[in-house]
Amino acid sequence: MTRAGAVGLVRDAWWAASAPMSFFRALHETPAPQLPRALGAALVATLLALAVLSLAFVRATASDGFLLVWAFASAIGLPYLAMVILLGGLVMVRPAELDVRAWEIVAWSWVPAGTLALSLVPAAIVVPLPTALVGLLAFPFWHVVLVATGVRVFARRRALTALVLYLVAVFVVPALLLAVSYAVMSAMR
Repeated sequence: MTRAGAVGLVRDAWWAASAPMSFFRALHETPAPQLPRALGAALVATLLALAVLSLAFVRATASDGFLLVWAFASAIGLPYLAMVILLGGLVMVRPAELDVRAWEIVAWSWVPAGTLALSLVPAAIVVPLPTALVGLLAFPFWHVVLVATGVRVFARRRALTALVLYLVAVFVVPALLLAVSYAVMSAMR
C-alpha cells in the first residue's frame, strides 16, 4: 500500500468513526463496493485495539511480555473478527436486500475500535484495568451506531429487522453460548 493509500485509509476510518451518516452516504454513491478497503480498515483497527488491550493487561500484571500477549490476543481476536464480519454481513443480506455492501458496512463499523484504542493509550499506561473495561464496554455501543447508520443508508427495506438480526447473531448468541459454557463447566466441578 502506498503512503497516499494509507493516509486515505486513515482519513476514511476517522470519517467513518466520527461522521458515520455522511461517510455511508458518500460510500453509497460509489458505483462499486470496496470490500478489501473496508476489511483493511477493520484489520488495522482491530490490531490497534488488541495492542492497547494487551498493553493494559501487561501493565496490570506487571509483565514484560507485551508482544507475546499481543500475539495471543491477535490469534483469538482476528478469527473472531472474521467470524463477526462473515456472520454479521450474512444475516443482514436478505432482510435489507443488500449485496456485498452488508459485509462492507460491518467491516467499516469496526474502525471505532482503533479510534477508541488510540485515545485510551495514556490511560492504559496509568490505570490499565479501568481503561480496558471502559474500552470493552464503550466499543460495542459505537460499533452498533455505525452498523445501524450503514444499514439505514444502504437498506432497501427492513433496516430494523436486519439490525436486530445482526445484534442477535453477533451479541446475543455468543453471550448465551458463553453463559451456557460457564454453567456447564461450573457444574462439572
